[in-house]
Amino acid sequence: MLKIGEFSRLGQVTIRTLRHYDDLGLLKPAYIDPENDYRYYTLEQLPRLNRIAALKDLGLTLDQISPLLSGGVSVDHLRTLLQVRQAEIAQRVKEDQAQLARVAARLRQIEQEGKLSPYEVARKVVPAQMGAMIRQMVPEHKDLTTYRRSIYDELYAWLAHQQITPSGPELALYHHTEYREQDIDMELE
Repeated sequence: MLKIGEFSRLGQVTIRTLRHYDDLGLLKPAYIDPENDYRYYTLEQLPRLNRIAALKDLGLTLDQISPLLSGGVSVDHLRTLLQVRQAEIAQRVKEDQAQLARVAARLRQIEQEGKLSPYEVARKVVPAQMGAMIRQMVPEHKDLTTYRRSIYDELYAWLAHQQITPSGPELALYHHTEYREQDIDMELE
């Protein structure tokens, strides 16, 4: 028999973790001394502790691990659990890679310009929605405000005629890879 401290060192977990596993019923001590409540474990319990650690390392929660330890879970169920976990990790990696690309792009921008941009861009995911839009070429940059007013007047008149109530913000898209002073391809939604 091993005292809880010895077993924790052998299993490379804290005493607090062992007590928590006991409280959850994941790993009960082999013996609890009735006089002093000292907890004792056996070497035969080490594989169970290692299995808990391995499943936690895969990202499963203790609630998910509990039925796996009791043997009441089929191989198919375990496979499904791990496939779901794999998909969650893949999604997180995809999101992290996208964030990494945005950081790299910002670094390139700073290196090229030698200063911070006065504009901050934040990407947001929004649900799909219907949109009404007009796309038009604006001859000169100084004409943007006039064209915008004219296009929005036309857009709102059409929406009113169709008896459609706008439900979101107005959007302006410019279909150029760089800033232009002339022949501006503008789309208003």
